[in-house]
Amino acid sequence: MTTSIDGFEFDVPPQANQIIALAQFHRKQLDEAIFHQEIHLGDYCLAQRKRVYDFTRNLPQDMKNSFYRIYDGELRRIADDDDLHPAHAESGVSLFAVFLALIIIALILYFAVIRAIV
Repeated sequence: MTTSIDGFEFDVPPQANQIIALAQFHRKQLDEAIFHQEIHLGDYCLAQRKRVYDFTRNLPQDMKNSFYRIYDGELRRIADDDDLHPAHAESGVSLFAVFLALIIIALILYFAVIRAIV
């Protein structure tokens, strides 16, 4: 029994090379869609994931887990590193910066408001 996603025929159970080819195709489509302003990338990616979900919905849990492990692994493998948004920048604001900002605010309040009242 075979099923089709985006023109790719899948055996049941799906083979790893078929899943990898689909992930590479989805990545290529996404790269091309980036340059089209009329395409909303969030909706585009959701549509791709929906088609994958519709396929995997009918698979047994172990095959579904295997499919997603291979598909997501391939997408992560071929992902580009974003120099403008490095992973270490996603950690948030340091605790030191928060305390420094609070101290500055406290000094401003003291000299502008509290000292004028007293």
